[in-house]
Amino acid sequence: METCGKVKIDGIIELPDYMVGKIDPESICVQLTPIGVSQELFVESIPYGAKVVIRNSAGGPINAYYHIHANSLEDDDHAHYRTTDI
Repeated sequence: METCGKVKIDGIIELPDYMVGKIDPESICVQLTPIGVSQELFVESIPYGAKVVIRNSAGGPINAYYHIHANSLEDDDHAHYRTTDI
């Protein structure tokens, strides 16, 4: 399953209802693309597999696009992704 959009200024991405409780929280993968200027963005936490908290280690404002994907816990037609440790 996946979702994408623009990170709000508070850095909190609320996962959509169709993902919450239906994905493996350990498989969540977040890709961030800074908009306009270079930013030192990172995922601070993923509380309860329901939201993703993004921070900028440079301390500046957050302005970025996100793409999140995760493995579904259900056996259905949603996209499944295999995760690997690098």
